[in-house]
Amino acid sequence: MINVSQTQQPFWNNQADGYVIFIKDDLTSLDGQNLLNDIEQKHYPHLKKIFTHHQFKGNCGQSFVLSAMDNDQLIHFIFVGVGKVNRSSTQEVEMLRRALAEAIRQQKKLTLKTLVASLPEFTAAPYDLAKQLTIAAHMASYECSKFKSDKKEAPFEGSLLFVTDEKTCAPAIADGNIIGQAINMARDWADTPGNILTPTELSLHAATLAQKHNLKHTIFGRDKAIELGMGAFLAVDAGSDQDGKFVVLEYKAQEKDAPTIALCGKGVTFDSGGISLKPSNSMTGMKFDMSGAAAVIAVMDIIAHLKPAVNVICAAPMVENMPSGKAARQDDVVTAMNGKTIEIKNTDAEGRLILADALCYVEKNYHPDIMIDIATLTGACAYALGHFYSAVITPDKELATTLEAIGAATGDRVWELPFDDDFKASNKSDIADVSNSGSPAYLAGTITAGCFLHNFVDKARWAHLDIAGTAHDVPAINYVGKGSTGAGIRLLTEFILAYKK
Repeated sequence: MINVSQTQQPFWNNQADGYVIFIKDDLTSLDGQNLLNDIEQKHYPHLKKIFTHHQFKGNCGQSFVLSAMDNDQLIHFIFVGVGKVNRSSTQEVEMLRRALAEAIRQQKKLTLKTLVASLPEFTAAPYDLAKQLTIAAHMASYECSKFKSDKKEAPFEGSLLFVTDEKTCAPAIADGNIIGQAINMARDWADTPGNILTPTELSLHAATLAQKHNLKHTIFGRDKAIELGMGAFLAVDAGSDQDGKFVVLEYKAQEKDAPTIALCGKGVTFDSGGISLKPSNSMTGMKFDMSGAAAVIAVMDIIAHLKPAVNVICAAPMVENMPSGKAARQDDVVTAMNGKTIEIKNTDAEGRLILADALCYVEKNYHPDIMIDIATLTGACAYALGHFYSAVITPDKELATTLEAIGAATGDRVWELPFDDDFKASNKSDIADVSNSGSPAYLAGTITAGCFLHNFVDKARWAHLDIAGTAHDVPAINYVGKGSTGAGIRLLTEFILAYKK
């Protein structure tokens, strides 16, 4: 855990045991304050020769540490590379996220209590840069070590001071602290294995959050789902000894006639595939199949703090998809809440079933202007886009363009996949209204899954986010580390904060 704050004191006047200097690929500093000259004059007169000898080139994500005594205190200079500058604003911010994450890694490694870093003057507005780097600092500080029996030391706690005179940076950092902490909360849930984080346990986390913020919340299980006609949700819930839960959180804006945005997150706390059993190797990592639910609940925590002029609804259907004598079978036909019948061709296409009833429930009860669902839905998405982009599928081009722009700015990048009539017949069923699994003849599993979900949207502007490739174990991006990444939280948060009807 890290605490980030602003300081208006000159760089070297801040008491700290670590000082971060951003270095470009020409081995000059980014700060514009001659910090390298200060270090050369007082401690290391041949600094650039030392860089060269140790092959520190200022490449993005590269770091080098030198230590010195100053006023009888041991201090550390953490040089972190930012690579080439003069890129686009979003590229510059991403470059700085990764550089700062390397500084945080060194802080943890050296057990430094306080780091000082000068907020660079880049193309991005100071507010945006301070906010994004604060979030990145929190993400870089996260690790899941609670299950390590030999982890006897206390969890990492440190602080980071950003040096800047910009008045907008204090509120930006405050917002970034809230967002970063919520992201790490969701990551901790997703990293928790399914024998501990059951649907009931995750619903209790949601209830605790709602009570903390005085949010209206509704949590129900099988009996209420039967009453509501949630046949798709019930089909997935049937096979497990763990009771499924359907969680709804509501944030009400103070403004009259505020627009309403609804978020639906897939909450499969463990996915065996059901009767369509996954190969054993493919079950590893299925504790992350509730990352969509974790994301939308975490967004509600952020929204409750920041209080935008938008009503926000969060619906998170939570189940465990297991095989048993009670489990749904292939060829079963179930009826969703909107009355549409679904032929179950594959019980491992379960996320879209529980989301179908979530979309119906939200639209019927809240009539949102915008509905966005988020899910680790298809392995096909990871093959299509890899680990660095989530897929967005929507018939609303304006909505897709907005999400792509916000994704680029926040680092939660998305890529629009096609959504047109040629794919819609893929979910045709001979005996029901629709099949839950697209015909293999159409390939494009991510797109056909989106086509299925669209059957359960009536009037709202809608988008589907597939985070199967981005939700966990993302390589090369150092601030997301190992395990859960909190994918989608930055994107959805900024979309809500910026939304105007």
